[in-house]
Amino acid sequence: MKPRSAYHNIDLPATMQVNQRWTKKYLPTVMLWAGSYEDLWTIPDEVLLLHAQLIFNVVYKELKINLVHGGVVHSLTAQHISEWQSNFGSTAIVIILDFLTQNSDCDPVELTKSLLVDYAFLFEDPDKPSPLTTYHSPFVLQLLGTVHLNAINGYVEVPELDTHMFATRGMSRVITVSAAAVSLI
Repeated sequence: MKPRSAYHNIDLPATMQVNQRWTKKYLPTVMLWAGSYEDLWTIPDEVLLLHAQLIFNVVYKELKINLVHGGVVHSLTAQHISEWQSNFGSTAIVIILDFLTQNSDCDPVELTKSLLVDYAFLFEDPDKPSPLTTYHSPFVLQLLGTVHLNAINGYVEVPELDTHMFATRGMSRVITVSAAAVSLI
């Protein structure tokens, strides 16, 4: 075994790379699960390993591989989750900078301060906050779409994890992370 950070996708067995199932099925399903985990910033290795195995068994039905702590699949899965997590902050920065650039007629500091008052940036129309439009802001929706929805595109149904529920109703943690990422910029 190598150190966790030393693994690359090319270290995966060739049978796992066929038809890009790793990137098009396995990883999107892992990200869907991770986005619904109670604390998506700190997923214990043993919890990740258990859920990665459940996902692996569905995506790679024909392979009878038991994932091991520190092995290539576990390590690459953890690396990809870490990259996905960091994308929330870096993408939020780009979205906010783009917004401020588009509104060059306003002082960026004053505009930013006004969006932070009563969390106006969370609403579809910051000038008319309504509980019905909370989390409908362009900032949150663009961040959610760019970072999370793109990452889970292609996920597979894993009955033991109820991935259908994660995809239809389990986004509250990811929405909260999106809102927090925008607020911290």
